[in-house]
Amino acid sequence: MVAAPLSFDSHAAHGLRPINLSRDLPQVVELLNVAFRPAMQAEGRAPGMTRLSAHPGWVARWQQWRQGVVPGFVWEENGRIVGNVSLLPTRRLGRFIVANVAVHPDYRRRGIARALMEAVLDTVESHGAQVVVLQVRHDNDGAIRLYRSLGFYVVGSMTSWEASYAQVRLLPLEVSGRRPDQVGPFYIRPLRGHEWRAAWDLDRRSLAADLNWPDPLQPDAYRLDLWRRIDRLFGGRHTENWVAVSPANELVGVASVVSEWGRAHALSLRVPESWRGDAERPLLAKLLRRLQYLPRRHVRLEHPAGDTFVTDLLCEANFSARRTLTVMRYDCR
Repeated sequence: MVAAPLSFDSHAAHGLRPINLSRDLPQVVELLNVAFRPAMQAEGRAPGMTRLSAHPGWVARWQQWRQGVVPGFVWEENGRIVGNVSLLPTRRLGRFIVANVAVHPDYRRRGIARALMEAVLDTVESHGAQVVVLQVRHDNDGAIRLYRSLGFYVVGSMTSWEASYAQVRLLPLEVSGRRPDQVGPFYIRPLRGHEWRAAWDLDRRSLAADLNWPDPLQPDAYRLDLWRRIDRLFGGRHTENWVAVSPANELVGVASVVSEWGRAHALSLRVPESWRGDAERPLLAKLLRRLQYLPRRHVRLEHPAGDTFVTDLLCEANFSARRTLTVMRYDCR
């Protein structure tokens, strides 16, 4: 891409222009419903726009506005919005997310999606951005080809797994002759307060940074000091971090369950490559047993696609794969 200042007629009734959120939002939501309805209904989800509230808050968006970076572009035909792309900031300066790339079915294969994406990339590069990332369905070959042709490359794919509380099946463990918290050579225990840096380093070695969506994991993500405990208590958020420890007292895996009011329990499982195939079962088994002490809610877990060992464990625990999204990255020049 050639980073150059762009100029648009914001009142144009035809072609590409920056989005006007106060005026365009109803038509954009309607467009997304039409464009994404088949895929989202197949996943059992309601179509709708990626919410800004799901991404960094007003401070990041204020920085985006202050830098003059527009929140996205639309393509208009005779007063009707038939194409859209959203541009969202992240907590990391110079890093942006592309979302809601949609073209009405009646206007596809006319180069509209490419024009929208080129406008976004030219805009962020002209404002000194460093990285642009996006998610796309792993089986959307046409979109992946388009993004590759623009300079994006695949980071990896994540599969979303879900189960209702009543469906979850506990994983059996062999504990005869051992203490209840010992499985094979591993000792399963809560993460200790001083181990938060080690847990972050283990997580970082287990999963590519850009697969932690929407932002790379912060270095203090596993730190639960007194003030964070108080904040989460009053915010209705409960977090548990469990680790697998080797006979040499080395952390070989970390697993978490995050519970928030009105949301499904979110599980995560991180095991570095050198211990894969060994530490996942005891860690996941511990998380599933901990669910018995939490409110009865749906359970979800996002895990790298292609991990056949964990896939088998989740199927054994009665989880169902809902969708797989591929993360792609563009490094600005």
